[in-house]
Amino acid sequence: MKTIIIKIGTKILTNESNQLDLNNLRRLTAEISDLIHNHHLNCIIVSSGAIVSGSETLLLSPTTIPEKQAAASVGQILLLKEYHQFFSHHGIPIGQILLTKDVTDHDEKRHNVTNTLENLLAKKIVPIINENDSVATDEIQFGDNDILTSIVAQLIPIDLVVFLTDTEGVYDKDPTKHQDASLISQLTSISDDLIDQTLDAYDAKGKGGMKSKLIAAKTCHEHGIPVVIAHGRHPSLSLDDIIMNQKSGTWIQSENH
Repeated sequence: MKTIIIKIGTKILTNESNQLDLNNLRRLTAEISDLIHNHHLNCIIVSSGAIVSGSETLLLSPTTIPEKQAAASVGQILLLKEYHQFFSHHGIPIGQILLTKDVTDHDEKRHNVTNTLENLLAKKIVPIINENDSVATDEIQFGDNDILTSIVAQLIPIDLVVFLTDTEGVYDKDPTKHQDASLISQLTSISDDLIDQTLDAYDAKGKGGMKSKLIAAKTCHEHGIPVVIAHGRHPSLSLDDIIMNQKSGTWIQSENH
């Protein structure tokens, strides 16, 4: 049975009012459930959204790291409640794992997390992973869990990593500034030049944009794991269309697959 990681970022879980987008979360959980039931995939989710969820509940607009940590502490519980509710409609249980980036630096930590992931998947439970924001701030400040996703991909054998974002994939130019920008549908490698030229394509907060996704995708590629960067709100294509039929997104194939 193949195992994939689906990374769902803040932009995909936030609506125009900067609130948790329950409609899109409901749609994504339904489509992931379809991948599990109909295509017999093991699915691991790396999910952001805790800060947004907590901020909404606390009526805050956190700006400092401690405020964001507090919001994440409240929001993580609420976010997992929504995941539990939506997945339960499809008969799929979930489990929570909170990690820090140094999990691969310590043999005992790595062993414990690997065992947990393998046992959850063996029991047909969907692991939902987030950074432990109470003790680590790397992803709050920069990666929106992109880097964490590439680390999780090194813990157990992974057949595909899916980064869901708010664009069709990687473009040759910033599509928000250049009307003639073209989608790059296939990449055989990720050069530093490509990462550098996407510098102006990140979101205004400098967090969780295309740069962090390409850095994470490069790490996955170096470990022989194929990656797709695709739209998490595609108007006409489902995750089935994107993942199983490769109808959209930027695919970074591995020589091992």
